[in-house]
Amino acid sequence: MSNNAYLNLLYLPFTFLSISYAICGMILSWKLYLIPDVLLVITYFIGHGVSAHYVNEAYSGRTLSTDKLRFAKNVGYGSLLVVIGLGVLLLYLVKWSVYLLLIGLLELAFIILYNHPKTKVMHSDFSVGVAVGALPALAGYFVSGEAPSFGVILLALLCFLVVLLEIIPSRYIKGWKRKPTPLKVIFSDGSEEKIDLQALVKKPEDVIKVMLGITYLLPVFLFVIFYLKS
Repeated sequence: MSNNAYLNLLYLPFTFLSISYAICGMILSWKLYLIPDVLLVITYFIGHGVSAHYVNEAYSGRTLSTDKLRFAKNVGYGSLLVVIGLGVLLLYLVKWSVYLLLIGLLELAFIILYNHPKTKVMHSDFSVGVAVGALPALAGYFVSGEAPSFGVILLALLCFLVVLLEIIPSRYIKGWKRKPTPLKVIFSDGSEEKIDLQALVKKPEDVIKVMLGITYLLPVFLFVIFYLKS
């Protein structure tokens, strides 16, 4: 398998989503601590980018050949151990914040239970919205040692909803792409028309790309707003 295939397993668009939301939480607290903040970003990159997606691929087997599945599983769970170690170090640096501890435990549960084939109950868009949207925003806020506030709850809810708005249409687009092309539509009068599948999904794909781009820039917008208010 090519190196590009391994890179694709990281699924960087959604990996960067969680990192973007974590940074938004940091900015909302307006108390930036370099080492804990950077460590949180690294933890999310390894946890969501490597561990979650490699474990998911190891159990689904959609892309990898049979002889590569065991390697993907080893990488997935090996990186999960790295995440646990980084998480313990982070908790030590922030004096064992109970809020950050709970978020870390929930994220670990999502990584394991979402991907494991025997735990279908958590394999849903709702759980993705929580794990990729809400929890990273909360983690970024609580890494500064802040207490819960209405603002961070509102931010977490917003991040959760935006993830759903991005992931649900993308699933439908992937479903359409799996259909044979060109599509043949038969009307009630018996007439037929062929539809170019790529043209059909291009606009929805473009909308999702714009939404992702705006999400990646959201920390910049928040920083400017808070800087102007201060």
